Amino acid sequence: MAQSDGSSRLFGPDMLENPFPVYERLRETQPVYFDETLNGWILTRYADVSAVLKDRQFSSDRVTSARHRYSDKYQAVFDLLSRVMLQTDDPQHKRLRDLVHNAFTRTAVETYEDTIRSLCGSLLAPGIERGEMEFVSEFAAPLPILVISEIVGIPATERKQIKIWCDAFSTVALNFYTHLTDEQLDYCSVQIAEFTAYLKDKIAAARQSPGTDLISSLVLAADREHALDDEEILANCIFLLNAGNETTTCLLANGLGLLLPSPEQLARLRADPTLIPNAVEEFLRLQGPVQFIGRIATHDAVLGGQQIKAGDMVLPVLGAANRDPAKFEQPDQTDVTREHIHQLSFGTGPHLCAGVQLARFEAKLAFEVLLERAQTITLKTSDLVHTPNFNMRCLKALPISFRP
Repeated sequence: MAQSDGSSRLFGPDMLENPFPVYERLRETQPVYFDETLNGWILTRYADVSAVLKDRQFSSDRVTSARHRYSDKYQAVFDLLSRVMLQTDDPQHKRLRDLVHNAFTRTAVETYEDTIRSLCGSLLAPGIERGEMEFVSEFAAPLPILVISEIVGIPATERKQIKIWCDAFSTVALNFYTHLTDEQLDYCSVQIAEFTAYLKDKIAAARQSPGTDLISSLVLAADREHALDDEEILANCIFLLNAGNETTTCLLANGLGLLLPSPEQLARLRADPTLIPNAVEEFLRLQGPVQFIGRIATHDAVLGGQQIKAGDMVLPVLGAANRDPAKFEQPDQTDVTREHIHQLSFGTGPHLCAGVQLARFEAKLAFEVLLERAQTITLKTSDLVHTPNFNMRCLKALPISFRP
């Protein structure tokens, strides 16, 4: 078992603030190792992580193998999860992904550029006027939920509640195949039940009177192709609201948290804003929101000299792979000019995150507007901590001051 200071539990609370020394030790000494507490194989090298994510012999259907650990009263939550495309394999995965892709094509994300820029400006304005702001709660958290709600078709008055529901769903979706407590599931299952009831009404309304929003696009595509039932539409609407929400909050918060202690990197972006898309990839590499993801071996395999048996859980650690010195020079350093950043924070292969283009586009615009509006940005404290959800790595708060 990998030891970290104060605890023997991998991905436990003691690793929350800085998991990277543990990742480094595992890469160097046990790059493919079986963790008995998690009952799964832990992969920390870039080559192994990338290979497993691309290999269809490693299943994404984590729900089937993990749901038996939990009480019957929570099974409705796992029924919902089993219909999310992230938790499925082909041919079901391809069917769901194609329909979602068609819906995104109909609802062109790029047409929202002016809206996103305007939202960025309005969120920044009060802080700029005051000369300070708490970046996470005032900007990084509200912006993505405002944007995805606009695209999906959620009224402004309902977006605060959507954020609460999304956070509950994310807690379950990202952690159920390693560990969830009954206390977490008691709370989250109530929130998810409310979320599903709300979206069922939205789906019915979209079918009666479709608009140009993403829910309408998904319903129209599903009905036209006779490819999704209402439960699948519902599950993947929830997934899209999450995919376009919390991960982008983390990207914005973690990205600025990396920039501010590196004024020379910030200066490079100001001097050449065309580097911002590259910087976004570097932020994802260094501080990606999702630290690990699960796969199930469907056949016997050998990885790193270890025998993986059919049915074994495999946990590719994205956060470790993204700092592998065999892939990246000076992997712990922030370099917004770094070339060929093939980071794995959004996955790779057939399950590459469906919301990746929206997240990149939104982050690009957010950093452009931020650097345009604020000439000087200063971090007000060095005492930064992360939220308690290990597998959604995000700064809890980022107090800053600036001159307009």
